[in-house]
Amino acid sequence: MRTLVVFYSLSGTTRVVAQVIAKALSADVEDISCARYQRSFGSYLRASYDSWSNSLPQIGRLQHAPSDYDLVVVGSPIWAWRPATPIRAYLQAQAGKLNNVAFFLTHGGSPPGRSFREMKDLAGAAPKATVAIRQIDVANSNFGPAVSRFAASLRDAMAG
Repeated sequence: MRTLVVFYSLSGTTRVVAQVIAKALSADVEDISCARYQRSFGSYLRASYDSWSNSLPQIGRLQHAPSDYDLVVVGSPIWAWRPATPIRAYLQAQAGKLNNVAFFLTHGGSPPGRSFREMKDLAGAAPKATVAIRQIDVANSNFGPAVSRFAASLRDAMAG
């Protein structure tokens, strides 16, 4: 099964989780770039405002064609109770092109349900599996079991 893990990470938390998921699934990785946001206080405020106002940024050129993969796993932090705007821009651009998807979110305590629903709606496809991982669990390296369960459920879903 050819798998691609696509993610956006401003703080680095989602990147850590994406790398562990990619390793568990022997997947290629697509790190979405977005010049609009940098690691600064002002950029975090801009990101929150853009998320709230549904202002989607331009993202960098993709290195991998999602259509070349059997499964695309999309990961995002939650910004203002929604998936990060670069991931929303990616999913909007790929709408209808992603047959088998799975989603993961990193968060500081926001409930993930709304974000997962929005990702599903933007992708135009129901996910094979989802997992939400708290930022504190990433910081404490306490998210491995959740990733293992997520990867196992994806292998089962894709085998059946």
